[in-house]
Amino acid sequence: MSESAPHLFPDPDPAKHKSVLALLRNKLFAGVAVAIPIVVTIWVLNLAYNTIAGVSAPVLRTFGVDFPWVHFLITLLLFLLLGFMATHVIGRRVIEASECLLLRVPIAATIYGGVKQVMDSIKKFGTGANFKRVVYVEYPSAGHRLIGFVSGYHRMPGGEEVASVFLPTAPNPMTGFVIMVSTKDLIESDLSLDEATRLILSGGLLGPEGKASAVPSGGGAVNPLSFPPHTE
Repeated sequence: MSESAPHLFPDPDPAKHKSVLALLRNKLFAGVAVAIPIVVTIWVLNLAYNTIAGVSAPVLRTFGVDFPWVHFLITLLLFLLLGFMATHVIGRRVIEASECLLLRVPIAATIYGGVKQVMDSIKKFGTGANFKRVVYVEYPSAGHRLIGFVSGYHRMPGGEEVASVFLPTAPNPMTGFVIMVSTKDLIESDLSLDEATRLILSGGLLGPEGKASAVPSGGGAVNPLSFPPHTE
């Protein structure tokens, strides 16, 4: 009795198949993380353009002007005008007065106030002006670390030197926790503010290549910041 003929197409290696799927999955997530800010930006600009064009079109038609590029030009000029106003004293006062009037309207105040607060938070978070450096906080157990942003240093009534650390959540770093940590318990990181922000927004997919936390030989703690001598 003859042996069965060998398979013409042998079964692929399961481990290799899984590694290819994992690679494609990571690339897909990385692509989505890059595409989302672009899509949101295009959506906001398109919404602003359609709103301005819808308001200006009837006015322009009364003067016999009806060209698509005119609406784009008007939108661009309005953005430039708001930019100039926001960077000058008189313009800022006009904007603040307009905001005060808008915040008195019940429904509009809720919508505008919430959106403005989110945009201000994103702008401040992106500049990193309020953060001193990036650190790690050991949590929830030994060997596990959370990325944190040091926002200030304080001295407790007992004389202990502590740091206020903001622990953002991924992929939305606008939310998180603020904790007070002793400076000797902080773990130094060589990540810059931009690198840490990108790492959080991408859920760890866009981390810097070849970067590792700089752990001192003395147990991994940061040298406490030098504080001025405490006077009674």
